[in-house]
Amino acid sequence: MKAKPTEPGRVVISTQGHDAGRWHVIVSVLDARYVLICDGEARRLAQPKKKQVKHLSALPLTIPVEGKGASGGPIADSDIRAALRAVRNAYETRTGSAPMRARPEKDKEEGALVQK
Repeated sequence: MKAKPTEPGRVVISTQGHDAGRWHVIVSVLDARYVLICDGEARRLAQPKKKQVKHLSALPLTIPVEGKGASGGPIADSDIRAALRAVRNAYETRTGSAPMRARPEKDKEEGALVQK
């Protein structure tokens, strides 16, 4: 049986938007088109981001998003961050590189319009 690319717990990489290249985990599936994602940092479990499935690249990895976390209580943002960090390091070690990098930062001219 083939795993669904939009199941809760699936690790994904954003391909579009200001968060392109960032690793997230699917928290819940809204419908066939939209999912809620979080990364434990910019997008926390309390306020996950609604994202279209077509703007995500699913990886063959899953992490727990329900049940008990490392502290014995419910899953927390720190558990999501730690799991994503571990999964990313393992994936990059196994494959030799990340499947996608974040966009390069644009060079900003400091003080271009400021007079001295």
